[in-house]
Amino acid sequence: MKACLFSFLLALCILPSQIFAIGTYVVGDQLYVHAQSGLILRETASPTGKKLNTLSYGTKLKVLSDGYRKTPHSVSPFEGYSIKGFWVKVSTPDGKEGFVFDGYLSKYKTVAMLPNGDDPNAKDNDATTIQERFLMMHADRKGKRIELEKGDGRYEHYRILFTNNADLEVNTGEGGSTYIIRFGKETTVEEAYLIGKELWLEDVEPVKSTISKGIITLTSGDELWQVEVQNKGGIVHLSMSHAD
Repeated sequence: MKACLFSFLLALCILPSQIFAIGTYVVGDQLYVHAQSGLILRETASPTGKKLNTLSYGTKLKVLSDGYRKTPHSVSPFEGYSIKGFWVKVSTPDGKEGFVFDGYLSKYKTVAMLPNGDDPNAKDNDATTIQERFLMMHADRKGKRIELEKGDGRYEHYRILFTNNADLEVNTGEGGSTYIIRFGKETTVEEAYLIGKELWLEDVEPVKSTISKGIITLTSGDELWQVEVQNKGGIVHLSMSHAD
């Protein structure tokens, strides 16, 4: 009896991370395609299911049923790392229905949906960085920005809180700049990885991708641009930096 109870409790601890590759979602939710090369809509919940269409990056989908998690699927964007997920039944804006791999979906809109595109100099509602502009597509700022201690040679160091429990830390100065997004608890490493590539490395080639001790690191060929993604104490951190 004790052995059965232990197994049940162990399953409860393990299942959430297996079930929700992109955070929790339910029937009726709106999710967005974050596969930059497109995501295949299939007739059945299987990687071999008949292809119905290729959904473009940024397509908004409505969840029709999320009960297809018995058959996991994964994609390996680089050696040592896999985006793991399951199949979800969705409908497209033009009324088509089918199944997609949920590892490339997110409740977060894509960078391409920014009001002025991904122009780093564009300003929306007084937002001064592309990271802040991105977060403001999803939640309002909570209070005024919090000034943080600046070290020698630093121009700005501050933090902005948002109503969806995300926050942004900006640290700029001589030698380079760093922008850290700390997401709410429902956001996963998989989502942050996709968002980080879109926000910071969209037009950068080549990119070296590695994973070590749970930390995903993406570095440009000239080593000036870098993205790091990791889970710290249940909070996913997305760090984007640029060296001058």
